[in-house]
Amino acid sequence: MLRAVSHNSSPSRPSALGPHRPSAWGVVLVTSLALACASTTPVAPDSGSAGSAGRDVEEPVTQDSTSSPTEASQRSESGESVFSSTADEGADSDAAASGSSDGVVEDLGTNPNPKDDDSAQAQNKPGESALARRAESAVEGVIIGTVVGGQIAGGYGAAVGAALFGLYGLVTGDVPFDSGQSKSKTGSGVDADEALEAEIEEELQKQSALEDEIEAELKRQEELLKQIDQQEELNAEITKEKERRVALEQADPTSAPPVPYVREIPESIFDSESREVGGESKIVKSLDADRDGRPEMEKIYDDASGRLDRIAQDTNYDGQMDTQFEYDERGQITSTIEDTDHDGTPDRWASFENGVGTRVEVDRDNDGVRDGFQVYEGNSIAYEEYDDDGDGVINRRVEYANRARAVEKEDRDADGSIDFWTYFESGGRPVRIEKDTKQDGKPDVWEYYEGTDPGSMLIVRKEEDLNGDGEVDVTSYYENGRLSRKEIQNAEALNQSKQQP
Repeated sequence: MLRAVSHNSSPSRPSALGPHRPSAWGVVLVTSLALACASTTPVAPDSGSAGSAGRDVEEPVTQDSTSSPTEASQRSESGESVFSSTADEGADSDAAASGSSDGVVEDLGTNPNPKDDDSAQAQNKPGESALARRAESAVEGVIIGTVVGGQIAGGYGAAVGAALFGLYGLVTGDVPFDSGQSKSKTGSGVDADEALEAEIEEELQKQSALEDEIEAELKRQEELLKQIDQQEELNAEITKEKERRVALEQADPTSAPPVPYVREIPESIFDSESREVGGESKIVKSLDADRDGRPEMEKIYDDASGRLDRIAQDTNYDGQMDTQFEYDERGQITSTIEDTDHDGTPDRWASFENGVGTRVEVDRDNDGVRDGFQVYEGNSIAYEEYDDDGDGVINRRVEYANRARAVEKEDRDADGSIDFWTYFESGGRPVRIEKDTKQDGKPDVWEYYEGTDPGSMLIVRKEEDLNGDGEVDVTSYYENGRLSRKEIQNAEALNQSKQQP
């Protein structure tokens, strides 16, 4: 019986296991058993090597049953096993009994039916695999037992753990503390690989679908951002238009109106089509920013020359074009047509030359007839004319000097002739009024006013030509707007005027 001899001169500590202390020989014993079991697994012949069927096989040496003990002893001394000789003799006897008439021993290394060898190998594989697995488990058990036992009880614990865990692995074929995943993988490795590949393929398909969704969402976001940019540009242009209108309202009304501001919008966002306009072929570019089917702007070009003819706008987004700009061959605005009250009927017309307004016409009572006219000269207003009674005839004219109202002429009896003149000074104060009471086209009454408020001027003097000779016949004086006295320059003319009905 083998025993471990300790070379350590120091006395050994008493063991909890009793007087027989476990030693490293136990580890060596278990490891040797495991390796021996692993070594018993036969190695399959290499099917890929050429000429395996014709490989020379060592023929078993036949031994006569009458071999002497001396020969057996010689074989023993030469390293041959007696049991091997006996096995060989048995094989020779079986070969002879099989009916070999020529006495030649059949080659045991060849098999006339290779399929039988494959079947035999297939039948032996499960056992071989189990035996090899037990050996591997025993080795792994020894390693695990050594580590675990060493951590608990030092060297003795390592020896005991190695022995116990190694035997456990050798008997059961399982590795201590193993989850069993390796075994299941060995039994169903192909199925696990196929399941893993299927899972990977499914994940790839999901990822591809997700990428498609992300790409579609990015395109939608891009379109949305484009629409937002277009709307922001449009809002900016609308703001500029409103500011321009406010500036015009606050500006001097006697100044010539500037060329209207037209919103600069990229051509790329317009929809283009060919259309017959006024019997002529035109290219119409429309902008429908809110996509309600009612364009907010239309640009009309000549189909032949490509020249811009006019632009129409819907400034209040009610679906009706209320502003139109006409262009000349130089691309400058020459006239505009506007529906300022958005009733569907134009009520303001303006003409321009070299970027400055020259004439403005308005329909003040919305009857479709122009009844107000403003004419500008030298960047300022020259005069205004109005049809106050709507008969289509001008009956009032206001003339300006240095952008200030100088005189207002009226036809108050609607006979087509001016019979009332009002003269103004600085600040728009009416200081003199002239009247034609005889309807001869010449003034015969002159009234003079004083005051600081144009709306509350008071008469201070009135002069009258009673006989129409152009000379003043009677002068009346007023205080605080009331007659205080009269002076008669021509009594005869006064008497004649009294006698006339």
